[in-house]
Amino acid sequence: MRSLISILTLATLWQGGALWAQLATVNELGLSWGHLHVTAPDREKEAKAWITLGGGLGYNLSGNIPITFPGIVILLRQREVTGGSAGAVVDHVAFRVPDLEASMAKWKGLVTWWKQGNWGLKPEPGTKPGQGFVTTPGGVKIEILEDKSLQVPIVYDHAHFYVPESRLQETQAWYTKMFGAKPVRGEANTLSMPGGMLVFSKSDAPAALNVGRSLDHIGFNALSAESLRVFTKGLEEKGAKFERPPESSSMGMTSVLDNLGMRIEITKAQGGYFDLKQLDAAFHTFDEGGRRQGDPPRQQP
Repeated sequence: MRSLISILTLATLWQGGALWAQLATVNELGLSWGHLHVTAPDREKEAKAWITLGGGLGYNLSGNIPITFPGIVILLRQREVTGGSAGAVVDHVAFRVPDLEASMAKWKGLVTWWKQGNWGLKPEPGTKPGQGFVTTPGGVKIEILEDKSLQVPIVYDHAHFYVPESRLQETQAWYTKMFGAKPVRGEANTLSMPGGMLVFSKSDAPAALNVGRSLDHIGFNALSAESLRVFTKGLEEKGAKFERPPESSSMGMTSVLDNLGMRIEITKAQGGYFDLKQLDAAFHTFDEGGRRQGDPPRQQP
């Protein structure tokens, strides 16, 4: 209980910077960026780090702790991991801030202030001007990019994939075909989806898949059950390899494997983590017993 209260207290301190957060408008296929699914041995400790980064505590719609940023929601679950994100296919994710130096100094100061183990973000210098890195307690590597034109404190920017050079074009073509990702003019090996980008770099050897690591998988989001149904039908027609078939649940979760074997989750109604008005009519929250859509209400003792 004390840990929960401390998370809520920290969320309140930073909430003013996250009230403007929401998912992006969907593309022509009905999708936008949705979530990053993060696993940590201590998810409360991990949640404090993401809130310190600038996220807000979202509405509790599932068994995960939701941390919201403009363009993305971080879903935190507690579980042992096989390693951090560095060295995996999605090696890191990136956010933009208007003042890099001030942000890095703030995060470094908070790590010192807590003095209670590795609760904070571990700052590291970048390799070029306007760039820095932080790592969460659970091992998620985050690139921080300076954007002086930014009018909000922080915004999601991209997920960075490392792919063997021989498969770079094939992988980008797969994301374009399946999800409608668009090439970014003037940026090599970069695709855009509403809410953020997918950046691809060549790796000398095949990287480890993310499943089981701190950054377990990425996810895209549809607005409603009907738009998700139409989209998943299109995936079937395109020959997508389903890891988990579409299911009738509050989030309508399904997942496919990309050409490298990476899990990509597709859901609906994740805008509800930011604003309950964005939930579709079929939505209900899961209780701790895992009640699913259509189940009768639990009897209260």
